[in-house]
Amino acid sequence: MDKVYNIMSAMRGNMNRIILKAKAKVNLSLDVIGIREDGYHEMKMINHSIDLNDVLTFEACDEGIWLTSNEDAIPLDERNLVIKTARKLQSQFNVEQGVKIHLEKRIPAQAGLAGGSSDAAATLKALNTLWQLGLSQSELLAIGVTIGADVPYCLVGGTALVEGIGEKITPIKALQPMTVLVVKPDIDIATPRAFKKLDDSIIENHPDIAAIIELLEDDDYDGLKANLGNVFEAITFTDYPEIAAIKKEMLEQGALAAIMTGSGSTVVGYYRDEELAVRSWQQFRKKYPMCFLSKTEESEGENYVG
Repeated sequence: MDKVYNIMSAMRGNMNRIILKAKAKVNLSLDVIGIREDGYHEMKMINHSIDLNDVLTFEACDEGIWLTSNEDAIPLDERNLVIKTARKLQSQFNVEQGVKIHLEKRIPAQAGLAGGSSDAAATLKALNTLWQLGLSQSELLAIGVTIGADVPYCLVGGTALVEGIGEKITPIKALQPMTVLVVKPDIDIATPRAFKKLDDSIIENHPDIAAIIELLEDDDYDGLKANLGNVFEAITFTDYPEIAAIKKEMLEQGALAAIMTGSGSTVVGYYRDEELAVRSWQQFRKKYPMCFLSKTEESEGENYVG
């Protein structure tokens, strides 16, 4: 993992402009082991990337850090992890040069898809090159974990076992190519609030993460439906039965498996048959504007645009 990101070839001769995709993250399974002495939650989960993505454009300028977006609801100050990440790098490494950043937002916010964390990871990668910082991947990962728990994974991408507070990442066998249906109802769930409710609850059923890894290794996809698990479902489905109904409907419409990702409210369904996925998408989009068809990503892949 201790490699330097080499993105010079992706800049197509323009040393002052970089365009990157920031891919959405999905939890194939998610467990919360407990709370550490420092107050952080100890996690164990299987993450993978899908090709739903934001697009960020970085252009060097003489000074300042500027952020614009196609989405009016997106904060453009330090509440946005893009700004937070850029200022952190600028301060930590005494960078005098500035940057203009445009964020084309496609990943829904407060959806459990790590859109903000993926944007932050793209910012780390791009500014490492644009500002010629020369940071290795392990150094970027160390900075990333101070920004957000999902940032280290978003730096790596692919299918991986993620443990600790998000800093322990072990690549595992990638998911086979499948169509992924992503449905976000008009429900926003703040992650801190979800964790607080989880802390106040007794979780009786924890997902068997080892069993999921074994199923992936054996290409036993028939066993996924019964083994996928997310501890947040138990508390979230009680408060928001609509989310549980979306998952149930996906399975009834032929999804191989379905799960709520993160702390919600997005539900993802996995389809081997693309035509079946399209028919399901056509049904869900009648009710849910934030309804997307995507694909599993076998690895981190090519994140550069244009």
